[in-house]
Amino acid sequence: MRLHAALVEELHGALPEAGFTDIRPTHCQVLRGIDPGGSRLTDLASAARMTKQSMSALVDHLEAAGYVERIQDRADARVKAIRLTARGRQAAEKIAEIGARIESEWAGKIGHRRLEQLRAALAEITT
Repeated sequence: MRLHAALVEELHGALPEAGFTDIRPTHCQVLRGIDPGGSRLTDLASAARMTKQSMSALVDHLEAAGYVERIQDRADARVKAIRLTARGRQAAEKIAEIGARIESEWAGKIGHRRLEQLRAALAEITT
C-alpha cells in the first residue's frame, strides 16, 4: 500500500506540472489501459478490478475533458468502445514517461535486478 501511495503521490504532483491539471491518478489506469483501436467499458472495468458503474464515471469525466471518445465497437455495432483522442494519447504518453522515471528512481534505490524480481513477485500475487 505504501508503494501504491508513493506512486499516486508522485503522479498527483507530476501530472499538473505536465499540463494535465484535470487528470487524477485514478484516471491513469484508464488512459493507459485503452487499446489503440478502442476498448470496451466492461473490459476496462475488469482490468482495473472495478465495477462497470465506477469505470463509467471515470470514462465520463475523461470524455467531458476531451481525453477519450466513445465510438462504435468494430466487433459489435450494438456496443460502444472507448478510444483515446489526440489529447488522451498525449496524456497516456506522459503517464508512461512519469512511470518510467519513477521506476528508474526505484531501480536506483534497489537495483534493476531486484526491481524486476519485485515486479515478477507482484504479478504472481495479483494474477
